Amino acid sequence: MGLFIIFRSFMNPLELLSPAGDKEIFKAVIDAGADAVYFGGDMFGARAYAKNFSIEDAIESINYAHLHGAKAYLTVNTLLKNLEIEKDLYLYLRSYVEAGIDAFIVQDFGVFSMIKSYFPDTDIHVSTQVSLCTSYGAKLMEDMGASRIVTAREISLKEIESIHKACPDLEIESFVHGALCVCYSGQCLMSSIIGGRSGNRGRCAQPCRLNYKAYSNGKLLNKNGEYILSPKDFCTIESLPQMIESGVSSFKIEGRMKSLEYARAVVSIYRKYLDSYLYKGKDNYNVSSEDYQSLLDAGNRSGFTDLYLRHHNGPDMITFKASGHTKSDENRIDIKEKKIVVNCKVIAKKGQNLSLVFFDDLDRRGKFVGQLVEAATNKPIDRQDVIKAVTSLGNTPFECKEIIVEMDEDIFLPISALKNARRLGLEEYEKAISTHSPSKKILEYTKMEEAHNHPRHTFDTFVTVQSKEELDTVLKYDFVTSIGVSNSLVGEAIAHKDNRDIYLYMPPVIRENDIKKLKIRDDLSGVIASSMDELAYLNSISYPKEKIILDHRIYTFNNRCISAFEEMGYENFCTPYELSLKEVNHRYNNNSQMVVYSRIPLMVTANCTIKNTIGCQKDNRNYSLIDRKNTEFAVKANCDFCYNVIYNSRPYIAFDLKDEFLKMGLSSFRLDFSIENEKETKEIMEWYKKICIDNISTHIDMDITKGHLKRGVE
Repeated sequence: MGLFIIFRSFMNPLELLSPAGDKEIFKAVIDAGADAVYFGGDMFGARAYAKNFSIEDAIESINYAHLHGAKAYLTVNTLLKNLEIEKDLYLYLRSYVEAGIDAFIVQDFGVFSMIKSYFPDTDIHVSTQVSLCTSYGAKLMEDMGASRIVTAREISLKEIESIHKACPDLEIESFVHGALCVCYSGQCLMSSIIGGRSGNRGRCAQPCRLNYKAYSNGKLLNKNGEYILSPKDFCTIESLPQMIESGVSSFKIEGRMKSLEYARAVVSIYRKYLDSYLYKGKDNYNVSSEDYQSLLDAGNRSGFTDLYLRHHNGPDMITFKASGHTKSDENRIDIKEKKIVVNCKVIAKKGQNLSLVFFDDLDRRGKFVGQLVEAATNKPIDRQDVIKAVTSLGNTPFECKEIIVEMDEDIFLPISALKNARRLGLEEYEKAISTHSPSKKILEYTKMEEAHNHPRHTFDTFVTVQSKEELDTVLKYDFVTSIGVSNSLVGEAIAHKDNRDIYLYMPPVIRENDIKKLKIRDDLSGVIASSMDELAYLNSISYPKEKIILDHRIYTFNNRCISAFEEMGYENFCTPYELSLKEVNHRYNNNSQMVVYSRIPLMVTANCTIKNTIGCQKDNRNYSLIDRKNTEFAVKANCDFCYNVIYNSRPYIAFDLKDEFLKMGLSSFRLDFSIENEKETKEIMEWYKKICIDNISTHIDMDITKGHLKRGVE
C-alpha cells in the first residue's frame, strides 16, 4: 500500500487535501493518506483563532510532506491593509518559499499580484473566499496566472463541469467534507459589523449558528426550529465519482480548527474511497454504512448534506436545531506512521569500494560509495550481519522491502562502516525523492510608494436603487448625477433618466445559468460589477473597462490591489466597508466612490429562508430576522437570481464626514437604497441634501452606525 501511495502522488491527478491546525495533525493526516495539507502560518490566515504554525513548525512539516511525496499549501487568504502588505508580507512569503512551500491560497488580489511579482514560480490557488461560481471567473484567474481555483461551496456538479470544460488545464479544488457557511464565502460582513470580528480577516464569530425568528408580513415563518441560518455539515463521500467526472482534481476537507482525531478519521475514510474509485472504477463504487457512520461519529451538525452538488438550495441542508458539532468519543482510528518503502543493494567485493544503493520502483536512487573492502584476517563478516546493519532503519521514515547482497565470503567490514553507509545512502535517497525545488525564483522587493491623494472641492452624487419606489423618489433630486439600478429596473431608469448616467448594478453573485439574464444595454453609461465572475464575463464580451465600476464587494483594501486592477485597465472603484478613516486615508482614492448611506449588506446567501420555511414564493419579498437580543435584520429575497441579502439592523450614515472624505480625494459620494419605502428614501435624500449639498448642519434623528470608519477591524 505504501508504494501505491508514492506512485499515486506522481502519476494520478486526484489529490486528497487535508487541513492541519498544528504539526502533529499535519504529520498524522499524511500518515492517514492525505496527498496534500493546507495550514495557516502566524499571519494572514483565515483562521486567526486556530493554533497555527511558527515558521520552524512549518519547515519541519513541509519537509515531512515532501519526504512522503505530499505537498504543503499555506493559507494567505485574508484581506490585507496597506501597512501590512508593505511592511510584513514580502518577508513572510519569502520565508515560506525558501522553506519549500508548494502553493499559496489567496483571496486578496493585491497579495495575488505581489506573489506573481516577487515569487513567479510559486503556485497560486485562488481561495473559495473569492466566491468563484462560473467558467468566466475561472478562466480569468487562469489567465492571470492562477494554477488552481477553489470553487464556491454553493455550485453544483454541472457548474463544476462547465468550469472544467472551459479551463481543462486549470486545477479545480472543491470542498468535500466539513462545515458550510450559509453565506457565500467572502461575502459575509455580519460578524464584522455587529461584533467587530471580520470573517475576511479570519476572525468570524459565526453569528449564523445562532437562533433567529423569521417574519413575513407580520407572520412567524419558523416551523421546524429557529436555527434557520445554520447549515448541516457537507459530506460528499457518496458523490466522489461524480465530482471526479465533473473535473474536480483536489478534494478538500474543511477543519483547521478541528481535532487530530477528527482530521485523521475523515482523511482515512476519504482516502479509502478515492482509492476504491482508482482501483475499481465508478461501477463498483459503494460506501458502506459503517464508514458513513464513522464520518458521523467523527463530527456532524444535525447530520450531513450534499445538496449543493445537485440543487441550488433547500431546507434539507439546514439544521433548524442547535448546531453544535456533535461527535462520538468512541470514534478513534489508530494509524501508524507512514513508512516509505525502499529496496537496497549492497556490493562488497575484495579490492573494491563498498557500494550501497537505496532505490524504489520509480528508479529514484540514493547511492553511497564507502571504504575499500579488504580480505578478512580473522573472522569474516557474515551475510546476515550485513543485512541487519543496512536494513535496521529504526526511527527513520523508511522501511526496507527487498535487500540484494553481492559479497565475497571472506571479507572484513566494520559494522560501523555499514551503518554509516546506510545513513548517508538514505540521505541521498531522501534528496532524490524530495519534491522541494530550491530553485524557485525570489526577486528583490520594491516597496510601493504611499498614497498621495489630491483633495477635492467638488464631488458627484451616485445613488443605487432596487425598487421602482426608490427610483421614482431619487429621480426628483437634480443633484444626483448617476443612478445604479438593479436588473429589473434598467428599462424604467433609462426611459426617465433626464441628463443622468444610468448604470446596471449587477447582482452580488452571478451563476453560470443566470448570466444571460443580465440587461447590459448599449444605452447604459456603465455597470457596477460585484464579483470576479462578472468582471470576467464583461471582459469576454469586450465591455469597455472605463465604463465598469468595481463594487465594494471586489475588495480593494490595499494599493497593490488597486494598482493591479489599474494595470488591467480598470479605472473606477468603490471603497470597502471594513476600512477605518485612517486606513482609507492610506489608500489611493482619486478614482473611488465612498458609500455614505446604506443598510450594510451583511450576508448574501444561496439558501432562501422563505423557501426553507414556507416554500418558494417567487415574489421577491422582504422579510425580517429577529435575533436573541430582539434586534431586527431586514432581508430581501431576489427571486430573479435566487439569492437573499441580509441587511444590518441600523442604517449606515456618514454624511457628516463629507469634508474628511474630500480631503482624502474621494471622487463620488454614493447612497445605496435597498429596502426603503418612498418615505424613508425621501427622508434620507433630504438629510443628504441639507448636509452634503447645502452645507447645513442637521441632526439626524435616527439610530445609525458609521460601520468601521471609527473602529476599523483587527
